[in-house]
Amino acid sequence: MKRFLTVLFVLLVTLLLAYPITIIDDAGRLVTISKRPERVICAAPSTTKFLQYLGLENRIIAVTNWDDFKAEKIGDLFPLNVEKIVSLNPDLVLIFGGFQLPEVAKLEEQKLTVVVLNANTVQQILNDLILVGTIMGVPDKAKKLAKELEEYYLKVAKEAYNIPLDKRVKVLCMLDVPGSDVREIWTCGQGSYLNELITLAGGANVAAMFTGPNGFLPLSMEYIVSQNPDVIIVTHYAPATEEQIKEKILNHPTLKAVKAVKNKRVYVYDGYLLTLPVPQVVKFVEKFYSDFYGGGK
Repeated sequence: MKRFLTVLFVLLVTLLLAYPITIIDDAGRLVTISKRPERVICAAPSTTKFLQYLGLENRIIAVTNWDDFKAEKIGDLFPLNVEKIVSLNPDLVLIFGGFQLPEVAKLEEQKLTVVVLNANTVQQILNDLILVGTIMGVPDKAKKLAKELEEYYLKVAKEAYNIPLDKRVKVLCMLDVPGSDVREIWTCGQGSYLNELITLAGGANVAAMFTGPNGFLPLSMEYIVSQNPDVIIVTHYAPATEEQIKEKILNHPTLKAVKAVKNKRVYVYDGYLLTLPVPQVVKFVEKFYSDFYGGGK
């Protein structure tokens, strides 16, 4: 119901875009935007990516220390440096949900306008793209970009749909690289956009029957070995480390018996994008499909 109301509000606002406008954010909050935001603080890297995708990075005045966007820094993701944020006099503060949610009240106490973005599915990512575009005064552009992304991933999904269930590769997604003595690894399960992307690309996620906060959870190494994945996808966070990470997985003592390692089907992806529910991540569906079924390297 909350998602339906969000889309309904966006559609109504789009029909007659005039400030002030009222939207429903991903925390289910009614938020009034009094004027077109020109000074935006992105208090989470995921929120920055939405403005970049819309070509509105010139309106970003500050980001956290964890963001690769070049702008003034406000400090950590949590707790937020409210005093610093207030001093920059933003028109809008964009934050992530989850662990950042308690910060909303602190910011609103300072009379700041705050919008929470917290997508868990591909469709919610597209909805948030339209939502941010509407807030920022470019609803038509946002709707066009969202439609293009939808057509893009559906084209891949239609190809993958034809793969018989018993022919689909079993996929393990590793969100970090395990050491030799590590007993569990963080992955994506039911309720996460990454699980959905794997499915859209024709993969069978070995963690699909489990869930956790926003769909992410730790999975034991014993369970991973028992599932014997055909493919392992793993994230990296430092440039030019892909081969090193791949070798660590291929030489891991616990994983050496699984098919993915035996057949050297380990694929390394940019963790800065893959772990964010943002428009840019939707493009991974084609890369997944290629690596799962096209012999991608």
